[in-house]
Amino acid sequence: MPKDIRIKSWNQLVDFLNKIPPVDIACRGEEKKYPKMKSKIDRCLDLPGLRSRLRMERAVCQRFREHAPIYLSPVEHQYLETRWLELVVMQHYGAPTRLLDWTKSPWVAAFFAVSSDWDSHGYVYGFRRDKLENRIKTKFGKDLKSLVWGPNKSDMKFPDNNWDQARSNDILFDPVKVKRLSEWIATYYCRVGHFTRLIAQQGIFTFGSKPGLDHWQQISSLLPNDDCFVIQIDRHAKLDILRKLNGIGLNGATLFPGPDGIGRYMEGFSRVWHLNPRPSQF
Repeated sequence: MPKDIRIKSWNQLVDFLNKIPPVDIACRGEEKKYPKMKSKIDRCLDLPGLRSRLRMERAVCQRFREHAPIYLSPVEHQYLETRWLELVVMQHYGAPTRLLDWTKSPWVAAFFAVSSDWDSHGYVYGFRRDKLENRIKTKFGKDLKSLVWGPNKSDMKFPDNNWDQARSNDILFDPVKVKRLSEWIATYYCRVGHFTRLIAQQGIFTFGSKPGLDHWQQISSLLPNDDCFVIQIDRHAKLDILRKLNGIGLNGATLFPGPDGIGRYMEGFSRVWHLNPRPSQF
């Protein structure tokens, strides 16, 4: 496992993040240490048996399809064309899915690490996407051959409906086919027209071949330390870092466009105003 890098100040954070290559990086911020890095649906559905687990996941997708369309924007509606695309819009509205959120920006990940749970240390996880994708292609190429994952040669084409709609990934909801797969974690970048939160957060995802996998354990076990990292942000530095991130335009309102994002911004304001003699500058 990568050794933790301990951050105790804004300046230390800036120094480290500025050294990260600007491309092919995936980062995830967590407000505290969790025993495992699992998708939300794996945390919700602790069911025995692969068939029962996947059946309930399909039911969750169907319920979202029944209830959400009236509230979705025209751009978001196109995500209901296939079950796999539906997971993306479900994820960003808090529904439990097999996708795990990551971002291309370590700065965005840092915001999520410091924006809540101020009595706990925050964490930023990062890895080289290109290195992981090359590794899993070499090791699990047979499993991945028919799936939409990571980068693809069709990225240079526009459009490519087979890639964009990811219909082939429906096999990951089939217990007979999933049972035959090895255990792996892959990245996924959605090429369908992005909605505002996906743009603001520079979102990408990871997903597992099977339910219940620890995403970070799988990723870090395949990569050398030079290609992945863990930052621990000291709890005492969280509020100051939150204030400094706001100074470069990263706050709840910018990352969650909408009234709920403004609410997040107001919470941050109320917690850090005392750190600034002129709180209106937050």
